Amino acid sequence: MLIEELDTPAVVIDLDVMERNIARLSQYAAANHLNLRPHTKTHKIPDIAKLQIAEGATGVTVAKPGEARVMVDDDVRDLMIAYPLVTAAKADHAAQLARECQLRVSLDSPEAIAALGSGTLRHDSRIGILIEIDTGFRRCGVETPEAALLLAREVQRHSHLDFLGLMFYPGHLGKPPEEQPAAIAEVNAILDSFYRAFQIAGIDLPVVSGGSTPTAFRSHLFNGITEIRPGMYLLNDANLVRMGVAGLDDCALHVVVTVASTAVPGRAIVDGGSKTFSSDRSRNEPVSYGMIREDSQAIFVALSEEHGHLDISNSGRKYKVGERLRVLPNHVCTTVNMHDYLYGVRNGEVEKVWEITARGKVQ
Repeated sequence: MLIEELDTPAVVIDLDVMERNIARLSQYAAANHLNLRPHTKTHKIPDIAKLQIAEGATGVTVAKPGEARVMVDDDVRDLMIAYPLVTAAKADHAAQLARECQLRVSLDSPEAIAALGSGTLRHDSRIGILIEIDTGFRRCGVETPEAALLLAREVQRHSHLDFLGLMFYPGHLGKPPEEQPAAIAEVNAILDSFYRAFQIAGIDLPVVSGGSTPTAFRSHLFNGITEIRPGMYLLNDANLVRMGVAGLDDCALHVVVTVASTAVPGRAIVDGGSKTFSSDRSRNEPVSYGMIREDSQAIFVALSEEHGHLDISNSGRKYKVGERLRVLPNHVCTTVNMHDYLYGVRNGEVEKVWEITARGKVQ
């Protein structure tokens, strides 16, 4: 099938670009003696996870047990759930999964430890535990070494839990590369304070898991980390381009849309709206919901449910009803999660059709 034969809106991946991105980061991680555990939130497809593992990833990361189940059922067997599981239902689900795969979970509370400890005891399974620490993002994670030590000792009291180390997410470092070194230094000061406390307590830290796509190729600058968990690096998106982290040639995923109307002067309406694209807005002015690859002067100004509104008042391009455009979404992860299929394209031909089997797995 040719790409022109796909009905729209269609989410397409340039396989050559994706494969190049996967290989590049895998090579970087290996050269810097870092384990790579990509977050599958970006693609939610076991076959793509297997491509990452085949290129050297040690395993993958997910956010919820439902996503983990999809991976395990398709024979992806080394998983991290990077989310604190505090309900009995989720802990029980994770404990069952741990009978079928190598599983680790990050957490930041005694309640999560108790839930997982009970679940693993009930199902006679084992889960590795990483204590999440806050290095400045202020989302999850304990803020002091003393709090982390208390949780580590609590983990060690549970017969079916194994304390593995620390986890952090430097989400606040989503900024241009030239602005990152000072912020990385601040993170390192925090990390070092935790390392000293655990060394004094005589507790080893075999795993320190960190990293993100914006900092992926500076991961070696973080003190003491052993593992990175970037997600978006294999596809990239418009906000990463605006941030200066990726170039347009690094962006593997686009949404192909059709111009449905040009009846309103200065406007072109495409057949993808809020049910097709992420609602994340651009990080800079003018505010937009994606980049139109065929026209840098067009501004994706608004979303209705099924309509994408393009402001073409400053464009010299002539728009025609029925023509196709490629839109680079602002946030690739949430865009993918709204679709049933991804189409892998090479040289204009659809080579792969992937069902997005982990989409919507929010439990």
